[in-house]
Amino acid sequence: MGKLRTAIAFGLALVSFGAIVWCTVAARPVAGPAPPQGTAAPNPWVAAAARADPEVGWARTAATEVTIAAAAEADLNEVPEGRIDPRQRQVKVTVVHRLTMVRDDPLIETLRHGAGFPATLQQVTDAAFGAIKVDGAALAPTTRLAPLLGSDQRGTTATFTVTLLRQLGTDALLRLHFAAPNAFPLIVTGRSIAVLPGEWAVLRLEGITPEQERRERLAFTVGAYPVSMTLAPASYGFADVAAPDDFSWATALGVLTAIALAAVLLRSLGEGWWSRIHNRELGAGLALAAPALLIPLAAEDWSALAYVILFVAVPLLALRHAGRVIPTSPPWTTRDLLVITGAGVLIGLGMLSWSWLHGQLPGQALLAGGAVAALAAAGSAVAFSVDLGVRPVIIRLAMLSAEAAIGLLALALWLRALLGGVYPPDSIRLVLALGWAMIPVAAMAVATKRWSRQVVVGAVLISLLVQGWPTEWLDAGSWSLAVSQPEPRIGSLVLTPIVRGVLGLLLLGFVMLVLRLWRLGRQGSAVGDPVAESTMIAVLMVLYITPGGSITLADIDVPLPLLAITSLVAWATARWLLTGPCPAVPEPADQDEHRRLVRAALHRRLLLVSEQELYRTGRTRIGAGELSIPAFEQQRSALEGAMNEHGRHPETAFATSAGCPPWHNAVPAFTVSLLLSLPFAIVYGWPEGADLTSFVFDSRYLLTLPAFGFLYGYFYPRVRGTQPMTKALHLAAAALLTELSGYLPTLAEPDIGAFDKMQVVGIVVGQVMLVCVGLGLFWEWRIMHLAGEPWARVRTLRSVRSLAAPALALVLAAGTTAASSAAGQTVDRILKGDQVTITAPR
Repeated sequence: MGKLRTAIAFGLALVSFGAIVWCTVAARPVAGPAPPQGTAAPNPWVAAAARADPEVGWARTAATEVTIAAAAEADLNEVPEGRIDPRQRQVKVTVVHRLTMVRDDPLIETLRHGAGFPATLQQVTDAAFGAIKVDGAALAPTTRLAPLLGSDQRGTTATFTVTLLRQLGTDALLRLHFAAPNAFPLIVTGRSIAVLPGEWAVLRLEGITPEQERRERLAFTVGAYPVSMTLAPASYGFADVAAPDDFSWATALGVLTAIALAAVLLRSLGEGWWSRIHNRELGAGLALAAPALLIPLAAEDWSALAYVILFVAVPLLALRHAGRVIPTSPPWTTRDLLVITGAGVLIGLGMLSWSWLHGQLPGQALLAGGAVAALAAAGSAVAFSVDLGVRPVIIRLAMLSAEAAIGLLALALWLRALLGGVYPPDSIRLVLALGWAMIPVAAMAVATKRWSRQVVVGAVLISLLVQGWPTEWLDAGSWSLAVSQPEPRIGSLVLTPIVRGVLGLLLLGFVMLVLRLWRLGRQGSAVGDPVAESTMIAVLMVLYITPGGSITLADIDVPLPLLAITSLVAWATARWLLTGPCPAVPEPADQDEHRRLVRAALHRRLLLVSEQELYRTGRTRIGAGELSIPAFEQQRSALEGAMNEHGRHPETAFATSAGCPPWHNAVPAFTVSLLLSLPFAIVYGWPEGADLTSFVFDSRYLLTLPAFGFLYGYFYPRVRGTQPMTKALHLAAAALLTELSGYLPTLAEPDIGAFDKMQVVGIVVGQVMLVCVGLGLFWEWRIMHLAGEPWARVRTLRSVRSLAAPALALVLAAGTTAASSAAGQTVDRILKGDQVTITAPR
C-alpha cells in the first residue's frame, strides 16, 4: 500500500470522525415535555385577576369538596394489572372545585376562551384553589375533567373536577395536603373546603379549625396558607402496646429454606465444577456483584453504580467466562457482522429521526453530516483494503465502515441528549436490554459448549421481553419524550430496569438448572448421580417458593418471596421418593434387551397366574372326578419346573428405564403431567404478569405437579415401588403432602368454614390423584410400547382389578369438578387469597 493511499485513507477517516464530532457539537439541547417552573408561560387567569376591579375580586368565592371512597372496578380498568396489589387498599379521591364570580368578572371570559386548555387546567386550579396532594403510590396519572360553566342572574360558577387514584397498605394512614394558591395577586382570598371521608376517620388536623365536624363531613375555611389532615381506616384499631415479635415461624422457615436451597444449589454444581479455576473466578465475581445490586435500596443517588454492575460488568464477566470454557472461538463471519451492524443502523436511524423531529439538529445538517460520515468512512475502508484485490471483501468492509459511522453518529447524539436530560424514554431500556442479553448468550454457550447464532437472536428477544411486553415497548409516547407516569409494579415492588434485570437473572438461573439436567440426563448414569439429584431437588424447591411477605430496607417496603414450608416439604418428599428401599434392577443396555426382559416378565407372570388358577380350580375338579391326583401332580410339577427355570424372584422389567436415558424419559412424563394439570387452571385462574419474568413466576402453579412428573420419569428406576402404578402411588403421596402443606395456614384459619376447607382439600387431592394415576397408566403403556407388546397383556378392560386405578382417578376427578363448581366465590377467595386469608402457593 502506497503512502498516498495511506494518507487518503487516514484523511477520509478523519473527515468521517470530524463530521460526527461536528454534528455532536452543533446539536442543541432538546426541549422537555413541559417548560421548567421558572420559565412557565404567564397564567392568563393571574393577568385577568390583576385587571379586575378590587370589588369584583372580593366578590369571588371558592369552594372545594373532597370525596374519599374505595376505587371501584370501573375506576381501575385503565390501570395495568401489574400495578394493582390486591393485598392493599385502592383509594379514589375526587376533588370538585367551584369558583363563583359576578357577571362582570373578566375571569369569566378568560375561562370561556380556554387559553391553553387542557394543558393549563392544572395551572388554573393550582392558581385559584391551591394544589391538593394525596400520599400513597399513584396507580394512574391525575385526571382532570373539562370545566363546567353555569350562569344565572346572580353570576357564573365554574366547576373543576380532579380524580386521583392511590394505593396504600391496609393499615396505612392517608394524608391530604392542601397547598396555598400560587397566584399573585390572589384570585380568591379565602377557601371553603369540605372533606367527605367515607370509610375513613379523621385522625389529625394541622392548621385547621373545623366549622362543621361530623362523622360524614368535615368543613373548614382557610386563607392563603397550607394546611393538612391525616385520616385512618375507620375499621382499623391501634394497639396500646406493640407486642414484641420475639419469634416468627415465617422468618425461621424462610431462613431455614434459604439455607437448604443454598446447600442444594452448591451440591448441584458438584466438586468437579468448583475444581476449575475459571468457575471459582465466576463464583467470586457474582458474589461480589450481588451485594452491589442492593445499592438502590439504601442509597438512591448511587443507583448508577448498580446499573453499571448489572448491565456492563456482569455481562463482561459472563462473556469472559464463556470464552475460557468453550474450546472453540465464536464462528462469526463477515455476514454476521453485516447483519448486526445493519440492525444497529436501523436503531440508529430511529435515533436520528428522533433528533430531527425534536430539533436536536436541523434536517439538512443531520442529512449532510450523516452522509459525509458514512461516505468518508466507506472511502477510507476502500483505500485501506484495495490492495487485497478481492471485490466482495472490499464491498463488505466499505458497508461495515459506513454502517459503523452512522451508528456512531446516532450514539453520539443519544449521549448528548442523555446529558441534556431529554431523550427517548425507552432508549435507555433498549441499551440496557442489549447489554443484559450478553448474559444469556454466554450462559447458553457454556451450557451447550458451543456458540450459536440462534441463541444470540433468542437471547436478545428474551431480554427485550424481560424489560417489558411488546405493548409497553410500542407505547405511543415511549419513543417520543419522557412523560411523567408511574412505573409498573408487582405488588409494591417498582419494576425499574434494574429490578427487571435481577428478576431476569433469577429466571435465567432456573433455566440453567433445567439445562444442567438435560446435559446430565443424556447418559444413563445420571439416574444415580447425586449432582443430578440435587439439581432436580433445587428445581422443585424453586418452583414451590411461595410469594408473599415483605421487608423494609431504607424505609422502602420491598416484597420478597416468602420461603415457605412448601419448599422444605418438596425437598423432604423428593428425598423420600429417591432414597427408599429399591430392589436391584438390571438396567437394559438397549431396546432389544428391554424387549427381552419384558417378554420374560410376561412369561413369568403367565406361569404364576396359571399356578394360581390350577390351585383355584383343582379342588373342584378333583372333587368332581374330572381331574385325577396323578394328573394334578403332573401339571403342578410342570409349572413348578417352568417357574424354577425362569426364576421366582420379583419382576424388575417394569422398574427399569426401558433402555432410554433419563432425559428421554423425563420429557414425556412432564408433558403428560402438564396436559393432565391444565384443566385445573380454570379453578386456579390463568397466570398474569407485567413482563416475562413476572408472568413466568405467576405460572409456577401450572408447573409444580408436572415437575414431580419430570422427577418420576428422570429417576424412574429409583422411585419407590416395583411397578409403574405402585411408583405412581408413592409419587402421589409425596406430591399430595407437598401441595397440602402450602394450605396449612388457610386450613387453620378460623374464619373459614369446615365445608369450604373440605372443598379445597378435595380440589387438591383430585388434581394430584388424577395427574399421578394418569401418569402411572401412561407409563405402563409406554413400557409395553417400547417393548413392542400390547398394553392389554398387563391391563385389560375385562379385569376389575385392572380397572381399579382408572376408576379411582375418574371418581376423584369428578369429585374435584363438583367441588370446584360448588365452591364458587368462597373457594376462589381461599385459593387466590384476599386481605384476610393467608394464601398458599398456586
